[in-house]
Amino acid sequence: MKPILVIFVAWVLMQPVLADDQARNNLINRLEETSTLQASFIQRTLKSNKQVIEESSGILTISRPMKFVWEVLSPAPQQLISNGETLWVYDLDLEQATYQAISEQLLQSPAMILAQPQATLTDQYDVQEAGDENLVAFRLFPKDENALFAELSILYRNNIIYEIRILDELDQQTLISFTDVDYSFEVDDAFFEFQAPEGTDMFEQM
Repeated sequence: MKPILVIFVAWVLMQPVLADDQARNNLINRLEETSTLQASFIQRTLKSNKQVIEESSGILTISRPMKFVWEVLSPAPQQLISNGETLWVYDLDLEQATYQAISEQLLQSPAMILAQPQATLTDQYDVQEAGDENLVAFRLFPKDENALFAELSILYRNNIIYEIRILDELDQQTLISFTDVDYSFEVDDAFFEFQAPEGTDMFEQM
């Protein structure tokens, strides 16, 4: 874990904590203050011993509700695209795409939590909030024992989202760090419709 994150988490644990309804409403209000978001990201997956085992980078674009493009640029180009009804996953190198209807499980993904906070946060998580006007952390604990993760934290600095931290049942962490966050990004709905390039193999994922 990066030293700054260790310091931040330790600091958060010393702050007064808000729980459940108030914390949940505060997070929903933060996420829904704007209808769009675009940011660059670096995603790192760490083993329980903090060794980085995977790293990728790209651009996240969101238009609420439920529309997003999670575009991985490096090391292997890939696009996850949601128009609010269908999720496409396009692997550029393999020229292959899968698609599936948005399901309850897909609503647990970090991108969908950011894109549709009201629907995803109202009943599915216990929420805690700690921090002050400059640094704030929201910790989400799934109520479903079959959830995709054990804990997810959304961290804000100066009212701007800057990191998501995910902990799974095997104590493996995924850190998603955001930069160049733009809350006034203008984008058309057509941006969230996948247009398969000629020659792409399409598969429905059940």
